Amino acid sequence: MYSLNKPAFFTIVVLLLVFSCKQKVVYKTSNTDINGFNYALSADFIQSKTEYKKSINGNSKDAIAYYGLGYNYFYSGNIDSAILCFGKSVEINPDFVMGFYAKGEVETASGDFKSAIDDFTKVIDLKNDFAYAYYHRATAFANIGLHDKAISDMDSFIKMLPNIPIAYYARAAYKSNKGDLKGAIDDYSKLLQINPNYSNGYYYRGIIYGRIKEYQLAVNDLTQAISLNTDIREVYLYRGIYEFGINQKEKACDDLNKAKSLGVEKADEYIAKYCNSQK
Repeated sequence: MYSLNKPAFFTIVVLLLVFSCKQKVVYKTSNTDINGFNYALSADFIQSKTEYKKSINGNSKDAIAYYGLGYNYFYSGNIDSAILCFGKSVEINPDFVMGFYAKGEVETASGDFKSAIDDFTKVIDLKNDFAYAYYHRATAFANIGLHDKAISDMDSFIKMLPNIPIAYYARAAYKSNKGDLKGAIDDYSKLLQINPNYSNGYYYRGIIYGRIKEYQLAVNDLTQAISLNTDIREVYLYRGIYEFGINQKEKACDDLNKAKSLGVEKADEYIAKYCNSQK
């Protein structure tokens, strides 16, 4: 996983805007729109806002100016104003795919998952091959407990973009939440096939192996997660628990004590239960 700085992210969303039309459409931009974009690229979001507001003052029907202004508000932490601006952009241009997409992203960030679902659905209605609209709608569905719909959307995303590890990671979690542990294992395995250094993929697959009492496989995966420097402290707790399942008591108690030293809350409980009250 990696993060983008603001100018790089801004470039990507504008490029997506250019290629996101349901049919070939040319969006007209003013010089002040271009100035606003250029200031955003240089991370001068205050001046970028000023330029987009100039565009709107000159043309109140400038959907792209509202779109750019929306991202500026988003970067400033003003979520409500961002949503209003994106809403205005799609009110002006009801076929503005990226306006709906941006609005859905910000609504997701604010926890308004039902509104986000509506907006991502609109994106899909306008452009049914927009892979990331399915991805983000899946996330929103999962956040309100609709795991079957989340899985269906992630299926669509994976059909379009089959080599994105995080998609399998997400779908595995959705399957696990609805009790499809074999399906979750298969998705974690696919993730690790694409990226064998994804430490947390081993961690979560190991947890699920433990749930189905495949303790040796669980220990193997958790050991691999540790070797890849997972940042999940509970890895020692669970490896210790599963080591008891394969009669490796000494190793298990060492791991439980390691978990305790890292501040894992349940470690004391298992030490008292399995390690003869070792401290």
